[in-house]
Amino acid sequence: MKLALSILALSALVACGGGGGSGGGFAPIAVAPVPAAEPKQDPKPLQEPLIPVNTNCVQAAENRIDCDLVPMEGPYGPGVPAGQFVSFTNRTGVYLQIDQIHAYTAEREFWSEYCAYLGGIEHLTTSQFQTPTGSNRGEVACAAKNIGEDYAPIRFGQRNGMLVAPGEMVMLNSHTEPSAINHTYSIWVSVENTAVYSWRQPQTDRVIPCDDQMQSTDMTPWRNNTDRELHLIGASVYVETPSSKTPNTIGNACIYVLTADGSQKYANCDAAIRTKGEVSFPLVTVAPGEYVAAQATNACKSGSHWNWASFLRVW
Repeated sequence: MKLALSILALSALVACGGGGGSGGGFAPIAVAPVPAAEPKQDPKPLQEPLIPVNTNCVQAAENRIDCDLVPMEGPYGPGVPAGQFVSFTNRTGVYLQIDQIHAYTAEREFWSEYCAYLGGIEHLTTSQFQTPTGSNRGEVACAAKNIGEDYAPIRFGQRNGMLVAPGEMVMLNSHTEPSAINHTYSIWVSVENTAVYSWRQPQTDRVIPCDDQMQSTDMTPWRNNTDRELHLIGASVYVETPSSKTPNTIGNACIYVLTADGSQKYANCDAAIRTKGEVSFPLVTVAPGEYVAAQATNACKSGSHWNWASFLRVW
């Protein structure tokens, strides 16, 4: 939250309104998600670390373990020593989707977080960047735990997974205050069927120092740069506040679709968007040239900080 894996940015409020921006798009291979079976195997209790399954995992660098990303009936993943991270590389030649991600650590005394990144090693950064296909590279999901807690799973919707193209890499990295600790990572992977993209809002991370006033995150929309209609169906919300209570909640948050000229086409300010967790809603269309965006506001006492981001599910 304070260091490498925090999620967010801050600037002047552009509440419920326009704004330009860049980014967006969608890969041509994806088709409209259709109802699919629930994840193939229910996760074991988070209090018990999953037994790592080695899918050609090797020590690729001093601080990185690399594994193959392959479809499998159950979860797999390695244990990672303190100070190291893991990458999963799609060498199958076909599109895959990650249905869920789990992390486990026996540490209970500190706040801790981990995040997922899509692309290559150069995309291990707390930002996202537009690509010609629209499968934005960079930070695509995060989860945090308070003192005495386990991590909640990272999911991309009940029946959806995050798209991973051939040759792409998914990286998982953790940050614990005050130091690095061991983690066991487990992922559920299947062949692409109901895949979505994860579009980060704001686009770039910044922790927000509290100043006793109402503050807001950046309004940094992604544009639909394709020549066809896209769809927005939900989000994964990350929230950290000075409070140690669960769930962490901030003052207000909204998800938007803006027209090509920046006018508001759709706004969803449901209370669930203020709290970390999964948010689903009926499909919203995003026409070529239109934008998707999200923004949060909060007030907190000086001397601390807060953090909010939404990872929007788009196909």
